[in-house]
Amino acid sequence: MRNAWWLSSGRETPRDPTARARFMQGCIAMLPLWTGAIPLGIAYGVTARGAGLSLSETLLMSLTVFSAATQVSAISLLSRETSGLVLVGVALALNAHFLLIGLAIGRQTRPSPLGRLIVAWFLTDAAYGVALTGGRLTLPRLVGAGVSMFVAWNLGTALGALTVHALPDLRWLGVDCVMPLTFLAVLVPLLRTRTAVLTALVAGVVTLLLVRLAPGGVVVLGASLVGSTVGAWWAHRAGAVTAVSRPSVERDAR
Repeated sequence: MRNAWWLSSGRETPRDPTARARFMQGCIAMLPLWTGAIPLGIAYGVTARGAGLSLSETLLMSLTVFSAATQVSAISLLSRETSGLVLVGVALALNAHFLLIGLAIGRQTRPSPLGRLIVAWFLTDAAYGVALTGGRLTLPRLVGAGVSMFVAWNLGTALGALTVHALPDLRWLGVDCVMPLTFLAVLVPLLRTRTAVLTALVAGVVTLLLVRLAPGGVVVLGASLVGSTVGAWWAHRAGAVTAVSRPSVERDAR
């Protein structure tokens, strides 16, 4: 894990101070979100052990799945003796939006084949958002943020799984509100243009409309698609207006 940032791109080397610095920047930038990730990991660990999973099974799921929504949903479905096919379908629905995020990352960074695997393993919504706050998206910063969240999530899982009988109900502390607020704190600095603001507003409205009608994964995917489509239309429209106005300005200058 120590050299994960430079393996993600053939252009970086393990001794490149810039790559190393960006990796550490990603790790450090993710630390505020630990306040939400660790309590959620604890809650998952407690829930998984309560549903009958062993300590090793609980820890293994966090190490391999690494998705709060998917893991919590899987525990709920397993307790109802749901079939494996349904579990796979739910997991795909909850993580479908990563296809769009992955396409965006690939277009901006063009990672090596090994880099694609490393980024895919550690990729989360939060890591992508934090990596974007640093300006131009870079693979070292993205992987650093992902590794940091991976550590926090698995640390929380271990704490919850090992202390399942000693912990009180954490919801009275408002833990379930911490992660949405931290995501909001990551989002706000990214709203620097009218296109970004419009995209966020449309995605937010679609989320509110769908949240009571569809599963979480469908809500995220639907809001992402509609928000991205409207944002792309607005950016194209703004570009077309600019292109049309330039010739007239040039003629007036003559």
